[in-house]
Amino acid sequence: MKKFAIAAAALVAGTVSASAADLAARPYTKAPVAVASVYNWTGFYIGADVGYGWGRSTGIATNAFGFFPTPYSVDPSGVIGGGFAGYNWQVSNVVLGVEADWQAADLNASGIFPNSAGALYNIRTSVKDYGSVRGRVGLAFDRWMVFGTAGWAWGSWDTSYGFAGAGAPFVTMDVNSSDGWTAGAGIEYAFADNWLGRVEYRYTDLGRASFVSLLTNSAEVGNRVTINDVRVGIAYKFGAPVVAKY
Repeated sequence: MKKFAIAAAALVAGTVSASAADLAARPYTKAPVAVASVYNWTGFYIGADVGYGWGRSTGIATNAFGFFPTPYSVDPSGVIGGGFAGYNWQVSNVVLGVEADWQAADLNASGIFPNSAGALYNIRTSVKDYGSVRGRVGLAFDRWMVFGTAGWAWGSWDTSYGFAGAGAPFVTMDVNSSDGWTAGAGIEYAFADNWLGRVEYRYTDLGRASFVSLLTNSAEVGNRVTINDVRVGIAYKFGAPVVAKY
């Protein structure tokens, strides 16, 4: 009986030793690590947009010597469309950039206004186009980015002045290039590695313009044009691809 116990103990010890040796011989396999793709906004892009604009044209029309003032305010509105191009540079999740855009515009409005002597005038403003060069700052969340933008703006419009009921204005101020500023904000989404979609709101102040005409005995003290617009756009981005984050 004693010999049997000794033999059983030896058998158990041998089995344990063999199992330990087998475990030691097996190679250690590291569990696979998940890899997340992170979008990289760095690169040059070019795109097109379309939207709707509504604004305000204010001023004071007088005769050539500054008498008989006619204060007015009309609200031109209509469709806009154009293009934009820029460059983004991403540092961590902050995106810095510069962008230029140009918009063809069809914003129109008119109204009837009395002067200080009681005469009625028909005044009409039409915005033809406007554009800007701006800086941008964004905050990226992988393929989403929210951004703010501001910079220099310019534009073209005309304001015409005529007697109420007359068939044509007696004078038109044609502004070919004004000097102003713009600011806004928006959101972008990279729906493919090289394709971006955006929605943006912008406020643009095109500044003031004036004239004096002895020929028509008329003048403008200072016609100011401002525009609000909402636009949607799509762009193709060149440059840095999606990067992997471990």
